[in-house]
Amino acid sequence: MGSLCIMRHMEIPLFPLNTVLFPGWPMPLHIFEPRYLEMVRYCTENKSPFGILLIRQGDAAGDPFVEPYDVGCMVVITQREQLEDGRLLIMTVGQERFRVRAYKRNKPYLVGEVERLPYLPEKTAPLQAAANALHPLVLSYLTQLTSLADNIEFDPTQVPTEPEALSHMAASLLQVSLETKQSLLEAKKISNALNFLTQQYRREIDILKQFPQQDMGNFSVN
Repeated sequence: MGSLCIMRHMEIPLFPLNTVLFPGWPMPLHIFEPRYLEMVRYCTENKSPFGILLIRQGDAAGDPFVEPYDVGCMVVITQREQLEDGRLLIMTVGQERFRVRAYKRNKPYLVGEVERLPYLPEKTAPLQAAANALHPLVLSYLTQLTSLADNIEFDPTQVPTEPEALSHMAASLLQVSLETKQSLLEAKKISNALNFLTQQYRREIDILKQFPQQDMGNFSVN
């Protein structure tokens, strides 16, 4: 039991941003503040993940007392490019949800004692049924975006059928407020998120049907 507790709780650097990231999704970051350059060096040298949290109050840049939400997404650095002027371009990928148990400000960047935040267990059949209800709506949503805009890349096989992966993808693509996305990230059950997303996608599809053909810019589910 002791080793399980050690694995459940850990201390990681935190990066408050004006965004909500879901597990499995990429997040490119441009790092230029000295404190976050130091954070990336620490993570690289120690092979440590860091946590991305939505900002509740404060500014992303230059605010040492920014107040984030307590639930975020742990990420790992998959690519790193050092620019000549010292800035960094990194690619990160979301790994799993976490909740902050305590904040520490003993380093230039925010540090948190965190615990992993798995979803509550659910019965397989009704959970898959909820995913099966959402899946065709996501396909329809992306298909309509394709018909409304040029330069859209959409491969239907990229839309997963597995409930958790589908929930994360659907939440990432949906155009809703950051607060709504945060509530989806904090969902206790995957079925809760799937059912909410099903309602939202039905609404979004109805809205898209009212748009004339127009250039909506580049879009990709990658």
